[in-house]
Amino acid sequence: MRASLVALSAVVALVAFGPPAHANHKAETDGGGSLGANPADPEFEAPEEVRGRVCPTKDFSIGDGWGADRGNRRHRGIDLHSPRGTAIFAVEDGRIHRTKKQANGSLQIVLKGEGGPKYYYGHMDEVLVGDGDRVKAGQVIGLMGDTGSPGSVHLHFEYWRSGGESAAVNPRTLIDRICPPSTRSS
Repeated sequence: MRASLVALSAVVALVAFGPPAHANHKAETDGGGSLGANPADPEFEAPEEVRGRVCPTKDFSIGDGWGADRGNRRHRGIDLHSPRGTAIFAVEDGRIHRTKKQANGSLQIVLKGEGGPKYYYGHMDEVLVGDGDRVKAGQVIGLMGDTGSPGSVHLHFEYWRSGGESAAVNPRTLIDRICPPSTRSS
């Protein structure tokens, strides 16, 4: 009887207050990049599309770039710093190739764009898509965070132009091309 009352209380709390803020679950989207809970929220409105692509986030500053020293390796992407919970967008139409929690705890997404390249997103607090999901450019796919202990909240972004991880190229030119000045913090 007591277990039934505890379970009933938990259900009532979930109905009345919703899931806990830290719940890591796949959110529903309206297909246009807005979270279903509040599609009018400007924080989840995608930046403008440039040549079929969308900036992976907004209100960001650039941190470590391509080739930065990482001790026994080199940095293979670019770090885009923005506040925790900032929306992260699909750069182009495509399919989610992989979502994963790395051994260090970093939550990651690999998006395979329709044009062939892949885009790697790392250190998110929350992943809002699953393996195999089709996504549209500008759709919210994750939320900015610091999983994997990177030292600060940011999105680690890589551009694999010919599709494979070994084909990673410096993403700075791509970021400069698809992220208009309005997407950057001052």
